[in-house]
Order: sequence, then structure tokens, then C-alpha cells
Amino acid sequence: MVDFQKSKTKENLARAFAAECQEGARYQFMSKTAMQQQYVYMSALIRTLAHNEMAHAKQFFEKITEHGGKDVQNIEICAGYPFRSGELIELLELESKNEHSSAESIYPEFADIAKEEGYDDVAKLFNMVADVEKSHEKILIQLHDELKNGTLYKCCEGEGCFKCDECGTIYTGKSAPKECPLCHQPQGYYRINITMNRVK
Repeated sequence: MVDFQKSKTKENLARAFAAECQEGARYQFMSKTAMQQQYVYMSALIRTLAHNEMAHAKQFFEKITEHGGKDVQNIEICAGYPFRSGELIELLELESKNEHSSAESIYPEFADIAKEEGYDDVAKLFNMVADVEKSHEKILIQLHDELKNGTLYKCCEGEGCFKCDECGTIYTGKSAPKECPLCHQPQGYYRINITMNRVK
């Protein structure tokens, strides 16, 4: 096993920690943007992604302290992180690409390095987080595509059930009403049906 203080794994864990913290912050900003546009349920979904990213950051932080102990006080890292803003639809697309990169290349590479250096537990963690990032990518792609196509609150085929997240009213139709008939909240309070197998 490579000495943790001299390992690439230590640096990769620090890079991942920083990336997940920043991603969590960006999702919080995006959630506010969605709320401002009255996409209340979408805002809550995105806030959940932010929570997920901070949970990942905590796991990476704990692996650093577990393997480095009191010897880890400051880790110098050099890495690029995205700093972009834009409309909600653009942010959904940008973050889906970031999630894709983490899931398909960055974390699998970090896992391979950790395994080579003798840190199987860290390799397993990177692979598990990569799987979650794949699911985040699918959610973001679906939200982006449906927002772009105007199908966010419409059924693909026939009629469907739409539930208001504010009062629980179930509405059956080809699309969610512009306003809930019970609590009068706007359409953005209706739940979005996330279909994980829609995007391959």
C-alpha cells in the first residue's frame, strides 16, 4: 500500500471533496432560480441533488481523515472547476454534462488509482458516488428536455395523474392544470414524474 501522505489518492479525495462542495452550492443556486420561475417541485428536486452532493463531500472528507489522521492539515490541489451562470434550461444542461464527466471518467479514474495504491475502500466509494452521479445526469437531462420541449407537465401518451405537492390534489388529464383547483398554487407545484430509465 502506498503511504497515504504520498499517494495520489489523497489528492484525488481532496479534489473530489472540493468538487462536491461546489456542486452542492451550484445546485442550491439553481434551486433558487427554479423557485423564482415558480417551478416549485423542480426546485425541491434540485435541492435534493444539492443535499446528495454534500453527503458525497462528507464521505470524501471522512476518508481523508480516516487514512490521514492528524497528519492531514492542508492539502494543496490544482484542479479546474466550472463557474458558469445562465438561464435555468442552460444550467440543467451544463450540470448534466458535469455529472456525466464525474460519472464516466473522473471518478472511475480516481477509483482505479485508489485500487492500484491499495485503497480498496476508497475505490469502492468513488465507484458508488459515480453511480449516483449517473442518476443525477439522467434527472437533469429529463428536466432539461421536458422544459425545452414544453412537456414538463404533460403526458407522453393519453391521460395521466398529476399530484399537487402543496395540497395533495390528484388531477387526471393530458397535462397538469395551470393552477391547482383546490389550493390555487401555480402549475410548478405539481410533481414531475422522473423516469430513470428514460435516458440511457
